Amino acid sequence: MAWVRWRGVTAHLMVTQHHAGKTTQRYLGSLGGAYAVSASERARIEARHPGVAIDWAVIDEALAAGPPGSRPLTPEEWDAARVEHHLRTWSATLSDLAPEERRALATAAATLQSWRTRQPESTP
Repeated sequence: MAWVRWRGVTAHLMVTQHHAGKTTQRYLGSLGGAYAVSASERARIEARHPGVAIDWAVIDEALAAGPPGSRPLTPEEWDAARVEHHLRTWSATLSDLAPEERRALATAAATLQSWRTRQPESTP
């Protein structure tokens, strides 16, 4: 299962593999300092690494939490992060959406992300 490793403020998508009693960590790609991964970037990573299980909901939560040392998210920010994930997933996967509906879902996700990432550091 893929997971996020932070190097400063840059997130890297990693996977731990087991071979002959040994474990190795393999780099799958850089997610930069993003708070979310676009559908096109997800597709690119999945195409490059077809045998790797990636739970994008878990990855999105790790990105929302930010690098070690970040202030904890409030319950409202966690809710927004989860809704963002669902909106992005729906905009990319629901087959019966009209193009304008697909854009509206993506725009709503981007709006929530923008709000969440602007919250002041002093918020408990």
